[in-house]
Parts: sequence; C-alpha cells; structure tokens
Amino acid sequence: MAPGKTTARNLDTAPPLNLWRVRDFVIAWWAQVTSRVGTQISQFVLPLLVLNATGSASTAGFVAALEQLPYVILAIPAGALVERWNKQVVMAVGNFVRAVLFGLLAGYLLGGGTSIVVIAGTVLCSGIVYVFFDVANSTVFPRILPARELARASGWVEGTTAMTEVLGPALGGALIGLGTTTFAGAGYAFGVDALTFVIAGIGVLCLRTPMRPPVARDVRTSLWASIREGVGYLFHHAELRRLALANFANIAALGTVWLSFMALMKAEFHADSSRTGLLLALGALSGVLGSFCSGFLHRRLGPYGVMLLAGLGWTAGELIMALAPVAWGALLGLALALWVAPPYFSTLYAHRMTIIPQEMHTRINSIYRLLAQAGLPLGLVCGGILLESLGPRGFLILAAAVFLTTASAAQLRAGAC
Repeated sequence: MAPGKTTARNLDTAPPLNLWRVRDFVIAWWAQVTSRVGTQISQFVLPLLVLNATGSASTAGFVAALEQLPYVILAIPAGALVERWNKQVVMAVGNFVRAVLFGLLAGYLLGGGTSIVVIAGTVLCSGIVYVFFDVANSTVFPRILPARELARASGWVEGTTAMTEVLGPALGGALIGLGTTTFAGAGYAFGVDALTFVIAGIGVLCLRTPMRPPVARDVRTSLWASIREGVGYLFHHAELRRLALANFANIAALGTVWLSFMALMKAEFHADSSRTGLLLALGALSGVLGSFCSGFLHRRLGPYGVMLLAGLGWTAGELIMALAPVAWGALLGLALALWVAPPYFSTLYAHRMTIIPQEMHTRINSIYRLLAQAGLPLGLVCGGILLESLGPRGFLILAAAVFLTTASAAQLRAGAC
C-alpha cells in the first residue's frame, strides 16, 4: 500500500472503546494530568519569581528558556537511547528525579535561599531529565491502545492540557500568596509541583502494559548508527517527510496566533490588558471543546480530512480576525483557530504512529518533537518582525496564506501517493 493511503489502516470498523475501562490508559492519562498541573504551576511561578528578584525581563526569559534548551540539543540522541530501554522505568525515574529536584528547590526557598543561580541550575537539570521522559512518554499510548483509538486518546490529553493551562496559573498565584515573601510563596508552589511528580511516578509504576523494546536490538549497533538510521528513515519516507515539514510550518505559524491577536486588540481596538486577557481566556475555551471532538472527526474524516479541516479553519480564523470590525468579531476568529488545533495535533500524532514501525517510534517521534520545538520560537521571532512591518491585519492575512498553502500542498501530495 502506498504511504499516502495508509490512513490509519482505514481506522478499522470496530466501535469505539470505552476508554474509561482501559485500566492502563486511565492510569497513564491521569499521571500526565497530575504532572502537567504541577508543571503549569512552576512555569507560571518561575518567570514571576526571577522577574521579582532581578527586575529584568530578559533574565526571567533566559531562565525560563533553560528548561527548553536541552530538548534542542538532546532530543535526537535521547530518542535513540530510550528506544533501547524500558520506557516505564525511564518515565518513573524521570518523574521521581524531577520530584527530588523541585522538592530540594522548595526546601531551599522556604529556608530563606534567594540565589538565581540555584534556581536556574534546577531548571536546567529538570529540562535535561524532561527530554528523556518526554520521548518515552510520547510512545506509551500506541502500546496501550489500538491504532483507531489514538486520535481520541490524544484528544483527551490535548483537552486536559488546555485545562491545566488555565488551572496551573491560578493555583500558582494562590500558592505564592501563602508565603510571607515571593521566594517563600514560590517554595510552596515548587513543593506542590514536586508532589505531583511523585503521584505521577507512582502511577507509571502501576502500568501493566510491557514497555520494553519491541524487538531485541543488536547491542553492537552504535548510538550514532541508530540515530542515522532513524533520521534516514524519516527523510527517505515521502509521507513522513511531508508531514514533518507541514507540521513545522503550521507550528511556526500557530505560534503567532496569540501574539497577533494581542497586537490587533491593542493597535485596532485599543483594548486594555484586562479586556485582552478576558478575550484570550474565552478563546482558549474553544480549544478544550475541540480536543474532545478529535476522535469523532478522525473517524469521520480520516487523517487527511482532519488536516484539511484544520488548515481551512486556521485560514478562516486568521481572515476573520484580519477583517473583524469589532473585538468580538476577532474573538470568533481566534476561537475557530484554537478549536481546530487539538484535532489536528491528535490526528497527526495518531497517523504518524501507525506509519512508523513500532521499533522506531521513539527515534522518529523525537525528531518530530524537535522540529516542533524549533518551529515555535522561529515563528515567534519572525512573527514579531513581520507584525511590526505589516501591522496586525496585514500579518494575519499573510498567516492565512501560509496555512492555506500548507493545507493545499498536503492534500495534493496525499492524492498523488
């Protein structure tokens, strides 16, 4: 069968599973939700803490970026290494090590410590551990669930991630308020983060699905040879290569959606920060709703149908924002753009995991995730420059053209396979 015609093996004809009755899925999902809440708390508290301590926004941004830096450097070798290891052990160790790191940081801050170097060192170490955890975690669901359920399961994860992005900052702000100083309050927040990692680690240990390598690898195969094989497979597989490049372009453009909306609110509608924040929160709710439509859309439209829907939705959303005469009209465009994002990411994940041989899941998936990590900051940098030169409405029209081009190219290539 040609690569473009795999379409998740026609998604099978079996009725959907009751995911609540799949024990290991519920445990894995709950472990992810728990740790994500803690992570969102820390990601809210960290820049606020550094900004309060130094008064420097650039320092706050640098310290926050330290957690992402290891992914860019280590993602590909980590994918090759984790493929040789028991992923359950990798995930459990990753959770417990981060629990220790943030637990020690919490104790340090509650004990009166104020060194930014200690905080930055903890963040960097956590980022290194996270790389190995993430490449292992990203291949768990294909072990637990049949291929036809991957989009729906991934949609659940996307939905709960969106909810934690709302819940985490609220909890972080409340925990900071418990302390007599910002440092002490941050200590409470990091302590809660450490607790969530302990709970998630225990959950991972309760999984019964085997997470060992699917096939016995030749121990004499060098790490470099393993990496080269994975990279070569991805870039020589026409469909996977196209999907990776399309995903890179889409993520780069998506990274500017919130930025362009905020610029539009300020430049065209003269909205203050509180009103802009309220509109962004309302728009974000549509992403939660979209995530729970992922499985339905995947079954009805197939992978390329969902990708086309997402591309057209992003195009329409950007154009609605660009042409909106009032702020509420722009909100409708934002809501549409955010609603189609979770089905797209869930479907892309499910589809590529059915194409990639199981013994290469971690290696190739780590490359995909590396491209995503690179696409987001690139989009933000380029988007900021273009926003200044074109203005919000001109930039939104350009972004719509990028989304439409990417969606059309993916469909034309799919039809040719």
